[in-house]
Amino acid sequence: MKLPRLSSAAGLLLIGLVSRGVAQTYTCLPGTSPDAIVLKDYVVRLVTGTDSESVVTRNRYQLPTVAASKVSVETSATICNKAGAAYHAAETPPGTPPISRTLVVVKVSTTRYIVLDINELVGEYRINNVFDSKWIYLIGFTS
Repeated sequence: MKLPRLSSAAGLLLIGLVSRGVAQTYTCLPGTSPDAIVLKDYVVRLVTGTDSESVVTRNRYQLPTVAASKVSVETSATICNKAGAAYHAAETPPGTPPISRTLVVVKVSTTRYIVLDINELVGEYRINNVFDSKWIYLIGFTS
């Protein structure tokens, strides 16, 4: 059976469509971005807070009690790619093709990461996911 030959324009279009699905990128916002500042400040309040509400929320989110200096915004490509892949796996059904994401990644000590895709919404709320140091999903919360 002889297959029909594609025109060069159709072939380029097909290649463009296929490569678009494979070429996702994960971009981590810098610590100076408003989204990063808001999330980091919230996490600092949780992990340093001694009031009962902070303690209950911190425990629910499985975050350690640490000094504010142990909370940082991560921007390295390695961490960003791991965070994007973990976030995607937590938020989409298995087998869903990866998509590009713009992330805020907040590291808490050496044991936890909170990841936010600024474009992923549930209604009007953003989805934040907590992962351990091996990028295993622990819990999600909205903000």
